[in-house]
Amino acid sequence: MKENTSTVDAHQVVESAWQDQAIWSETANRLKAELTKWRNLAAFAGVLGAFLETLAAALIGLDERWVWLRALIALAGAVVLAAVPYLMRTKASKDRVKEWIRCRSASEALKETIYRYLVGAPPFGPRSFPADLIDECQTIKDNVRDLSNLAALIEPPRKVRPLELTIDGYVESRVKDQIERYYRPKSRENAHAAKNLHDLEFWLGMLAVVIGALASFAIAKGLPNLSTLGPWAAVVTTATAAVTAHLAASRYDHQAMIYFSTAERLNSLQNKWLSRPDRLDPARIAEFVDNCEHAISTQNEAWLAEWTREQNEK
Repeated sequence: MKENTSTVDAHQVVESAWQDQAIWSETANRLKAELTKWRNLAAFAGVLGAFLETLAAALIGLDERWVWLRALIALAGAVVLAAVPYLMRTKASKDRVKEWIRCRSASEALKETIYRYLVGAPPFGPRSFPADLIDECQTIKDNVRDLSNLAALIEPPRKVRPLELTIDGYVESRVKDQIERYYRPKSRENAHAAKNLHDLEFWLGMLAVVIGALASFAIAKGLPNLSTLGPWAAVVTTATAAVTAHLAASRYDHQAMIYFSTAERLNSLQNKWLSRPDRLDPARIAEFVDNCEHAISTQNEAWLAEWTREQNEK
């Protein structure tokens, strides 16, 4: 009876740890979604504002009855442009980015700690007690206690998580899952997003060059109607700059590279471990788990450091 009660208690501790991890993971997801939404809106507003201001300038020759329309368009453009720095300062500030980074870091640290506990890898051992897991998780949560107001809003979806694991279960639910259902899909997703933005950046730049060339030709040949294209080249240039800024802020190229290399690293570790005749030796198991978790944490630290560096440079 004591053994069964002890097992139930251990399962409750692990389940509680998974619940904490889910809360911080969902908190990070919400913060990232908010950042992406407001950054996209700010970029769109910048282009829209430039378009409206240029349109207002192009309508100078309108009949006096339509002067109000030109004034309204100019006012709308000015308001939209004025909103951009406010949006970036309040909804996409570096403090918001840091909050997201810290929540994501806590989520990943909790996940790593739980997996290490379940398979008895350092800092745990095969005979670690549930209290050891509680202490490690509490240390991680203490580091983000000041963000509890954000986590308190979250009710994460229920997921089936392992409450105990063999080494084969670890390979299946942790290593293979990360390779096949996270790192490789994320690598492709980020690579496609980067390519699409690079293509858009190129064609917008080409359009700006063509419009600028046509405007210059019109001025040289005395074609007043065609020469009005000149200001629109600035609008396209603004759109190009917005795409470039979004590409840099999203880090798609960098993330595609990191995700791909981490998948390759985990796959290599897995194959190397499977090829060892002594792979079920407790020391070999601990070494394998430690190497895998180190590879995953290194990936997390790499993109977190990249985001942190960007914010410190601003």
